[in-house]
Amino acid sequence: MLKNKLTAAAAAMCILLCGCSNNKDIDSQTTSITDISITAQQVFDAVKDKDYAADMNASAVFGDDVFTANCEKLYGEPAENFTDGGIMYVSSGASADEISVLAGDSDCEKLLKDRVDRRVSDFEGYKPEELDKIRSAEVFEYGGLWIMIISDKSDNIRSDIQAIS
Repeated sequence: MLKNKLTAAAAAMCILLCGCSNNKDIDSQTTSITDISITAQQVFDAVKDKDYAADMNASAVFGDDVFTANCEKLYGEPAENFTDGGIMYVSSGASADEISVLAGDSDCEKLLKDRVDRRVSDFEGYKPEELDKIRSAEVFEYGGLWIMIISDKSDNIRSDIQAIS
């Protein structure tokens, strides 16, 4: 844990010192995906009031007791293995719609793909009409986060997330 804090502090210092450059040739308007740093809460705030997310009426984010208590069940690893994360979902279980967000030293992409596989298993005998949606889940990296979307409106959700800057 101390090693992670020291690494984060060193990285922050490098970023701060890079801002001291007098190199005027650098185009300050150029931003890559890796330059953007967002939080799970920002992801959820960007989509929570949209019509397509109306059924996703529950959420838990990194630091919440609910997220900490359920993290290992949801993603296969305890919350302390992550630096950020969260889940937005349909509390009734009436649909498989979900947005999951993870960041940390773990292989978050693999954990989210494994989560999709578990959702397929969960819904096979329960609501098989949800399986096509689950199998079409998107898992992608944006703003330092790995994001999984299960929704018929995943294109809209992804677009709204990628509008965060």
